[in-house]
Amino acid sequence: MGVKKLITVLLVMVLAAVKMMAAPEPFQRLDSLINAQPQIVVEKQARLARLKADLTNQSSAVNRYQLLRQLYEEYAAFQYDSAYAYVTECMKLATSMGDNRLINESRLNLAHILSTACLMDKASQTLAQVDTARLSTDQLILYYRTKTDLLIYQAEYMQGTRYAEEYVERLINLRRYTTNLDVPRDNVNYQLTVAECLADSGLSRQAISLLEDLMQHYHSGDRLYSIITSTMSFHFGQLGDKEKQMQYLIKSAESDLEGCIRENTSLRAIADRLFDEGDIDRAYRYMRVAVDDANFYGTRLRNIQASHIVPKILSAYQTKQERNHRNMMWLLVIISLIALLLVVGVVAIYQLFKRYRRLNEQKKLINEQLRQVNAQLGDTVGQLHESNGLLREREQLKEQYIARFLTLSSRFIDRGEEQRKALYRLYRDRKTEDLVRELKSTHFGAENTKLFYENFDHAFLNIYPNFVDEVNKLLQEDGKIEVKQGKRLTTESRVLALIRIGITDNQSIANILRASLTTIYTYRSKLKARALSKDDFESQVKEIDG
Repeated sequence: MGVKKLITVLLVMVLAAVKMMAAPEPFQRLDSLINAQPQIVVEKQARLARLKADLTNQSSAVNRYQLLRQLYEEYAAFQYDSAYAYVTECMKLATSMGDNRLINESRLNLAHILSTACLMDKASQTLAQVDTARLSTDQLILYYRTKTDLLIYQAEYMQGTRYAEEYVERLINLRRYTTNLDVPRDNVNYQLTVAECLADSGLSRQAISLLEDLMQHYHSGDRLYSIITSTMSFHFGQLGDKEKQMQYLIKSAESDLEGCIRENTSLRAIADRLFDEGDIDRAYRYMRVAVDDANFYGTRLRNIQASHIVPKILSAYQTKQERNHRNMMWLLVIISLIALLLVVGVVAIYQLFKRYRRLNEQKKLINEQLRQVNAQLGDTVGQLHESNGLLREREQLKEQYIARFLTLSSRFIDRGEEQRKALYRLYRDRKTEDLVRELKSTHFGAENTKLFYENFDHAFLNIYPNFVDEVNKLLQEDGKIEVKQGKRLTTESRVLALIRIGITDNQSIANILRASLTTIYTYRSKLKARALSKDDFESQVKEIDG
């Protein structure tokens, strides 16, 4: 395999890895929220701690009930065990107070939390204890909404069995019944039920329109915002609009993460969709977060749902990891070969430089001999012309070698043994994200560029040690090139050095010096402006010798 082909293969693999790991635009905020989840949980726990402290210091039964209800609401979508404990305390306190409104409210909340835990019979029994005749209009719609949610959970739990359709049919009938209740039409639970009833009748566009209006009253992080956007995603899916379906799934998942909502389904649904689209790595990361949330929340339903998806994603992820491992081994082999070629190239260039020095010494000796022969023999003009021809040939050879050195140095400047070792260590430690970050970094290329400049300066000044001084003789007094202490050539003097060895095209100079075409054009224009003879300044530079 040739050097060019090896370099091409390496670049393709590196670019593919970077593209694979880069977050597409729709997922950037979702990924940042996943990364920020530990801090969001800390803030959530701090809020819970303040409520618990207020509860400890509160003696009023009414106020204690309000704090207990707030704690339940905070835990309802965060952690099942705690939510169940606080709603139970609400029930006890409401019973001791003899307040039927609070008793019914607590029963409805208890039925809801039992539904999320897949304790369907217990939830049904709790709802059966509610005296609907004593419910306020808001509580009445919440009662039927809770029954609707219970049927949804039962249908999800029975999914894949012959009983699922029975629960779906019951669910549709209950929604229709609920929409005919004499309750306030601006109630959010009523409007959600109306939207679902529209969708049941095949009017998904009208359902989406209603939900879009409803969504304006909530913001990301609210539980209802998560529910609305998740529902809209489902309706778009029914319409076959995959793009909008994913868009609202992402909104719902972002809201779940922002609001620290652990009882969720959107992130798992995104992972399933990404798996079908072939984005295995992202599907695996999202599914892992979804499983962690389900385990933290502590109910069976979400774990059961995740268990149907996790094995296929995990299997595909492991297969891809094995394939990446093989690709990485090939990448390391290619890098090793390039490093070997670089070493061979450096050795060859060193030998060429030694030859350049010898040729330069020979040139000085021949010049001295020619001057002596010219003073003594006037009839040796022919021999002198022949010798000058030989010198010009050697000059051309010297310039050819310098140009070849620059081309080789430029080609291998982004490769090196140090990067191979660093990449191998990252691979060995299985720091895949660090490996990608290192491959994307420009730091190594900048160091190699600096090394390239040092080698170029050293090589060129070995052949033309007085080059800067000779150039300054062609420039005005206030426009001379100043080389700072510790540096050999400046950028503008490197431009002139390339012109001296025959590289005059702006694009070629820009490529070699890693600069823009505009920058090179500006340098050349400014140098001409400072020259004593502007018209033939560059021609004079080409004639500089030694």
